[in-house]
This record gives sequence, structure tokens and C-alpha cells, in this order.
Amino acid sequence: MNPKEEIYRNIKEFKLRAQMLEFTDTVETVSKACKLSGEPPNVIVKTLLMRVEDNDYIILIVRGDRRVDNIKLSRYLGSTAKLVAPDEVLRVLGVPAGAVSPLLSNVLRFRRLLDPKILEKEYVVCGGGDLNTLVRIVTEDLINYLKPEIVDVFK
Repeated sequence: MNPKEEIYRNIKEFKLRAQMLEFTDTVETVSKACKLSGEPPNVIVKTLLMRVEDNDYIILIVRGDRRVDNIKLSRYLGSTAKLVAPDEVLRVLGVPAGAVSPLLSNVLRFRRLLDPKILEKEYVVCGGGDLNTLVRIVTEDLINYLKPEIVDVFK
């Protein structure tokens, strides 16, 4: 099953209030996702794969207009973490870096930290499993699906 089909299956199986948005152009950056979806950066959600010092991976789900604060993150984790290279994203999650979705089943294998600012919006737009797809999802459903740690390690 390809990643996009997997996300569609998860939407159905978990009864998520979500809609897949398909585009002819690519959506691998926040600015491209904004342009094509018509949404502002504070509605776009980035899903980042990071490696912690002990070689564990963590997933960070951050609002499109914010960045990871490495100092806050290190304090919270008790060790440092760094963003992985695109080839490692593909190897670990099975999708290109610009296509990572919090709705991929692989994401649930890892510790998940979510930006509390995401909770300010009724819905968010996230990656859809390939470079031409986004998913608009009700924020409450995303939280219930991910069961993340909601912690402000962002700026």
C-alpha cells in the first residue's frame, strides 16, 4: 500500500474528519502549501523527524510559522536532537521529506511532540504522504489520533 492510500485508510478507519487535497504542483514547503491550499502559515503543520543523541527518533509536529527551539527541546528531552537528512527521512518513514504526514502509521512508532499553538486552530493542513497531496484535518481528531505530548519546545 502506498503512503497516500495508507493515510486515506487511516482517515476512514479512525473516522477522522479530514479531506485529502490533491495538486498538480508540489507542496513540500510551507510557502508552497500555503500558496496551493490558500491557507496561512499558522494553519499549515510540519511533521519533522529528528534523531536524539541515543539514536532514537522523535517526531515533532509544529505549526508552519514556527520553528524548533533546540535549547528548549534539549532541556525537555535531557539530550540533544537534530533534524535528519532527507535520505534518512525516506529510509525511516518511507516518504520523501516534503511528504511526511502525521497520519502515517510509521509516525505512531515514535515519541511525538506537538506544538501547543496548533490547538488554537479548529483545523490544520498537513502533509498527505506524497509531494502533491495535503490533508485538511480537524485539530481535535489529529490530537486524538496522535496522542502526542503537547509541549512548547518551539519558537
